[in-house]
Amino acid sequence: MRVAINAAIISDQGILLVKKGEVWILPGGKPTPGESDIACLCREVGEELSNTKLGNMRFYGEFTGVTPHKGDVLSAKVYFADINGALGPASAEIREVRWVKDKAECPLSDITSKIFASLQKDGYLRGSKQKSRI
Repeated sequence: MRVAINAAIISDQGILLVKKGEVWILPGGKPTPGESDIACLCREVGEELSNTKLGNMRFYGEFTGVTPHKGDVLSAKVYFADINGALGPASAEIREVRWVKDKAECPLSDITSKIFASLQKDGYLRGSKQKSRI
């Protein structure tokens, strides 16, 4: 099973998602051999979102689902993170960046939908009445 490391970046505007292909996902990606989760997250988000830096990263949970592009099973380790910098796409594979409050706003990948639901259940995403930062 492949593994990805993703960032749940939450603000009063919602959760930060990136559009890859036709679906919306959390920023992040796959680690290189021997790379720590945090190093992977910083590298991947830096590659996806121009001129940004992550901070205050802390583990949230692990989720499994089917990937939208290859149709295989992926395990996603999700970390809460704060972000500083511009939020524009920095790579050709990221088509758009958006803050999302309601998962009905855009088509989410299977894993992202599960993560979104878990964050809502745990009180981190509730529209404009989100839980304060962790």
